[in-house]
Amino acid sequence: MKRSLIWLTWLMRLLTGATFIFSGFVKAIDPWGTLYKFEDYMGALHLPVYTNLLLVAAFLLCAYEFCIGIFLISGSFRRSAPIGGAVLMAVMLPLTLWIAISDPVADCGCFGDAVVLSNWATFWKNVVLTLAFVWLIRYNAKVRWIIRPHLQWMGLLASAAYVTLIGLGGYTYQPLIDFRPYPKGSTLVDSDSDNAEENEEITLIYSRDGKEQSFSIDDELPSEDDGWTFVRREVKPSPVTTADADRSEHSAEKTFRIWSDDGEEDVTDNVMLSEGRQLLIFMPDLKNVSVATTWQINSLYSWAQANDIDMIGIVSGTLQDITEWRDISLAAYPIYTAEDTEIKMVVRGNPAVVYLENGEVIWKTTLRALDTEDFLSDEARRRDPASYARNDHALLYNVSLLYVIVMAALVGLSYIPKIVRMFPDKWVSRGDRGVRSESTPHDTPAQ
Repeated sequence: MKRSLIWLTWLMRLLTGATFIFSGFVKAIDPWGTLYKFEDYMGALHLPVYTNLLLVAAFLLCAYEFCIGIFLISGSFRRSAPIGGAVLMAVMLPLTLWIAISDPVADCGCFGDAVVLSNWATFWKNVVLTLAFVWLIRYNAKVRWIIRPHLQWMGLLASAAYVTLIGLGGYTYQPLIDFRPYPKGSTLVDSDSDNAEENEEITLIYSRDGKEQSFSIDDELPSEDDGWTFVRREVKPSPVTTADADRSEHSAEKTFRIWSDDGEEDVTDNVMLSEGRQLLIFMPDLKNVSVATTWQINSLYSWAQANDIDMIGIVSGTLQDITEWRDISLAAYPIYTAEDTEIKMVVRGNPAVVYLENGEVIWKTTLRALDTEDFLSDEARRRDPASYARNDHALLYNVSLLYVIVMAALVGLSYIPKIVRMFPDKWVSRGDRGVRSESTPHDTPAQ
């Protein structure tokens, strides 16, 4: 095989392998985000949403992409890896073309929240990857491996285990790397929130006799006595001005607002504390919150009151949903509403908890990950709220370091025979050399 073809094949390996590794990694970091994107796709296609099945599919997709990428770069499974990548592109290429043309979702989510591409950019990226896989299907098997074939199954197990572990960490706790606008150490509301509110167009949707009608917040809103029912609220950013463009990137993305339980009044400035300690209980899908969580939430509220911590609930749901939840859960804490998409940008999980001090996010987690179920116990009463913080970066670092060590060991083992052949006199005893000198003619190099 010509040297130019070898180098070009290696270039294709690195291009496709690095893309698939990055895509699988950022999806695994945030499996909740991958699940939400799957749900968006199902909604756009008008297909039923089975959350548990979609969650399994999200984990499988993360592992599939990551492993294909590792195989390509390491030269493992040289025939099947390009075919596996091409099969995925056979699905994704027409899908992203449809997304680019019809625009049913804001972005495909191929790189999670780490890198957001336009729908057309995503499609052309997939065109390039597809062409690269066509090349690799023909030439990849002719280029040398980095991990020997009889060790490649160990690389498969290590890669699958690694991506699954970081996915479980992201699902159980929070994404181990937070690419969203509200990471730890940030605030949920900018200091210039008044300006942010002015740069939003808010539309209130009411219905009567089965027909919906839109109203601006400056309009005279219809009365329920006349048969009108509030349906939902839509918030859109106003056209960007030159002054807005000069703001920092994350400042422009922070649009988190809190509304009254009927969804009509913006209460963000009234309920978000700029000083003191505060707990926020988020429920982006109130209808699917298990009633079994109510005891833990109510005991958390009692604990917060005993420790002089303000606590509020922020949910996505109608006033009727909230009323039913109050009746079922016996919730004594105040409950407000927010857009489900905005809640999911702040925290993952349903329910989830965010702890703030002086308006700054100290920690956030899913409710199930809190290691205290009864906050009324004596041990919990004495516990510092900041002690619930967890070092997600340390978890990711330790798991990644172990994975790198395993893969490096496989590469080293693969090249031991070659290294030995480079220094025969150091590894072969003098007696063996004597035997070798008397060996049969077929053991000696051809003249």
